[in-house]
Amino acid sequence: MQTVYDKLSKGKKAQWFCNVDKIHSYGYVPDLAKGTAMLGNTESAFNQIWNLPTDTQKLTGREWINLFAKELNCEPKFTVLPNWLLKTLGVFIPIMSELAEMNYQYDRDYFFDSSKFNAYFDFKPTTNEMAVKEIIKQNKLENKTANR
Repeated sequence: MQTVYDKLSKGKKAQWFCNVDKIHSYGYVPDLAKGTAMLGNTESAFNQIWNLPTDTQKLTGREWINLFAKELNCEPKFTVLPNWLLKTLGVFIPIMSELAEMNYQYDRDYFFDSSKFNAYFDFKPTTNEMAVKEIIKQNKLENKTANR
């Protein structure tokens, strides 16, 4: 979400990879941390496949951008970075070629179903909307502290 939040918060266009109209799941780090701790401390969870908790709402890249823009009170402007561009830039900037390898997460729907985890642990993941609000709030606090 760095390429969305950081850019929009600086008055620039957000950046998204491959296809802005495909579904993409993100986990909220505090939920992921709790989920990891819960799994690691529950013996009956061993030797099973789990998806860490994510909101059940399926958002596209465009909807993620709109959600951040709404909270930042700015226009949801964005640029889509095609895979060929990442590969080309990878010749000069190695991290870009690695991003190109991960584009399977962006060129098709990429949704994590954590219903097994949620039911087993009676866990309600943070909603995407609340996670975006918390991310923006936390970043504003960090920027205030850094500017002192």
